[in-house]
Amino acid sequence: MKKIIVLALTVFTFFGCGDDVEFNTPAFKANKDGNLWEGVSYSANIDGSGVITIVGSDNFETVTLVAFPSDAFVCDTKPETVYGNTPGNCYEVSNNPSFATLLDVNDVFWSTNNTPASSEYPADGVINIRELSVEEGLVSGAFYFNAFNSSGLSSVNFKDGFFHNIPLVAVTATPGPVDPCTTATATVAATLVNYNAAMPGDANYETVCNAYKTALGTQITECGDADGSIQTTIDGLMCM
Repeated sequence: MKKIIVLALTVFTFFGCGDDVEFNTPAFKANKDGNLWEGVSYSANIDGSGVITIVGSDNFETVTLVAFPSDAFVCDTKPETVYGNTPGNCYEVSNNPSFATLLDVNDVFWSTNNTPASSEYPADGVINIRELSVEEGLVSGAFYFNAFNSSGLSSVNFKDGFFHNIPLVAVTATPGPVDPCTTATATVAATLVNYNAAMPGDANYETVCNAYKTALGTQITECGDADGSIQTTIDGLMCM
């Protein structure tokens, strides 16, 4: 583990659509098959397993991005992706639990989980979570994906996508009270994003590293650590 996350948002530059995004202004945009697609309503959620779900709608169509923590990698470790030189956690949607979908205006459901009729044109994509704050209740990042309909004969392409300051409306997808372990797990997932966006020597490194370390300690307290893996992660951190 070489990078770090924080429970506070910082200003950053977005990749996407060629439009400037005003800081603190929520946005969800992409190029859909060469045309601008812009959401007018949006929300995000982290469930008890740390799965991050981001939803945007233009009132006619709905885009859903789902990122599983098991798929996370530091974006700059895979330069073959378009987000290889950007900060944060990346999640590939091909051959992984993570996925992206579109429910279009005709109620056709497009998904990266649908198998294409030809292997020459695979479903693929990357979700890049750049910043996520449970404390502030916001998530920001970028994405692209190619998804297919149920027959696998037709596809839809989203590229240059970004989401900025999307409200995090819940830390659990399960109805009812949020238990301490669920909250602790969601906080670890959030702090890991900023941890992976910083490196030793950065001005905010100690702050975000210790935020991640504290979140992991809380997770041990609230959830336990039967196999010792959480403590191993803590011991491997380079923060003071």
